[in-house]
Amino acid sequence: MNKLLTTTTLLMGLTASVLAQNKADSTGNNRPLINDQTKQDIRQKADQTSEKLDKEIDKSLNYQQANQLSWFQPNNLFVGGGLGMGATDGQVYLSFNSRIGYFFQPGFAAGLRYDFDRLVGNKYHARQVGAFARYYPFRTRISSFVGASLNSGREFSDNVPADTKYKYTSVGLEIGAMAWILHRLGAEISYESSFYNKIDPTVSRGKGGRLKIGVNYYFGQVGKRGVKLAR
Repeated sequence: MNKLLTTTTLLMGLTASVLAQNKADSTGNNRPLINDQTKQDIRQKADQTSEKLDKEIDKSLNYQQANQLSWFQPNNLFVGGGLGMGATDGQVYLSFNSRIGYFFQPGFAAGLRYDFDRLVGNKYHARQVGAFARYYPFRTRISSFVGASLNSGREFSDNVPADTKYKYTSVGLEIGAMAWILHRLGAEISYESSFYNKIDPTVSRGKGGRLKIGVNYYFGQVGKRGVKLAR
């Protein structure tokens, strides 16, 4: 990134210099508006900017490394749950979600989830189970994450007979942030966008994105001698 910024700055400066060579002064003679000294100053400023950017990046990486929580290290187990809300076509739906996950690599977790949705003011509801994966690129007291899930669900409504199974498959993509609030307990907020292969059109259920809040409890590292509490 820093090399790209330096290169871009130099190219902009040199391009302006070339264009300026073709500008004529009041006497009709071509005279450069940017002289060699100015070009050298531009290069020096670009180098200084690059050095400052390198220092800031190193400082950020050092902070992340020094303050990284042990929660996100391999063999850590966690459970979580929360509430979600979404709206579409003038209708609001609420959801409950739960999950259990395990960290296989630093910052990378995978596990199982269960979701229950209900359309407000309607008997329509749905439930689904699935598998999810998350990656936490920043792993300090305030962390961020991106995730994906593959789910299988079933819908229930007045227009679906009790002996008929109205099933669907969904893919969820989410992005969010989590903050450490208590020992081994984190609170998170996220936005998940879901894509379905089937929906119940008679209830105008255009399942889509939802805003979610929840908590995660981290048990610690799971080893041969049981669970070792994370600090």
